[in-house]
Amino acid sequence: MTTFSRAGLIVKFNDESVANTLADVVACLEALELEVLLDNSTRGLIEGRSTVPITDIAAQCDLAVVIGGDGTLLNAARSLVDHDVPIVGINRGRLGFLVDVSPAGGLDELSQIVKGQHIEEKRALLQTRILRDGDCIASSYAFNDTVIRVKDLLQIMDFDVIIDDVLVTHQRADGLIIATPSGSTAYSLSNGGPIVGPTIDALVVQPICAHTLTSRPLMVDANSTIRVHLWDDDVTRAQVVCDGQIYMDAMLGDMIEIKRNVNRVRLLHPENYDYHRILREKLNWG
Repeated sequence: MTTFSRAGLIVKFNDESVANTLADVVACLEALELEVLLDNSTRGLIEGRSTVPITDIAAQCDLAVVIGGDGTLLNAARSLVDHDVPIVGINRGRLGFLVDVSPAGGLDELSQIVKGQHIEEKRALLQTRILRDGDCIASSYAFNDTVIRVKDLLQIMDFDVIIDDVLVTHQRADGLIIATPSGSTAYSLSNGGPIVGPTIDALVVQPICAHTLTSRPLMVDANSTIRVHLWDDDVTRAQVVCDGQIYMDAMLGDMIEIKRNVNRVRLLHPENYDYHRILREKLNWG
C-alpha cells in the first residue's frame, strides 16, 4: 500500500551519469504501482520513454523525485512550491544537505518513503522582486538565498537595508546575502554566517566583505519584508542572483524586495533523518 499514485522524476540536465540510478528509480516506483512521468531533463536517458515539462509534473503529480545534487533540487523546488508537491532527493551530488536518500542498498529508503514511512519538513522559500520607480521589472523565487552584487566586477557598492519600513543600516560592501535557514549552510556559511536550523523562523541578512569592522550577520523574523535600496553612485550595473541559478539585472537606484513566500517547500526524508547528523557528516565535525 502506497501513499502516492503518480511520481515525477527530475534529474540534472545533460548528466548521463545518473542514467543507471534513474532506471533503478523508475523500476522501484513502478514495482510499487506508481505511474511515472519523466521530466524533460531525463530526455534520452531511458530509451523509448517520453518526457514532459516540469509544469506537467507540478500539475499532475503528487510526488516529485529529484536525482542529483542540491542544485538540482533547488531548481525543482522553485517550480513545484506553489503546487504543494512533496519532494524526495536521491543523492548523486557532492554535499547533499537537501538530497539525502542514498541510491545504494536497492533504494529501500525510497520504497519506505513512498509507503508513508517518512519525515516531512516544510522549508521556507524567498520571493524576490526588483522594483524600479515602483514597478516590478523582474522577480524570482529562491530556496537558499538571494544575493545582491555588482555585475561583472569585484567592486564595492553602497546600499541601504530597510526591514519592515525601518532603515536598519547603510552599507559599503561587495554585496548582500539574504538567506533562508536552508541557505544558511550555502553561500552564507562560506561568508562566515550562522548555521540556522531548518525549523527556526528566521532569515539571515549578511553583508559580503563589508568595509567596516562593525558589520555582522543579522537574523530577522521570517515574516519581515526586507528592502535593499541600491545607491546611485559610480557603480552603474548591479545583479540579483537567486540560488546561484537565476540572474536578474538591476540598476543603481532600484529597490530589491525580499520576503518569505506564502507557500513552503515540502521535503520528505527517510525515517532515520536527523539534521544534526547531516551537519556532522557533511561538515566533517567528527
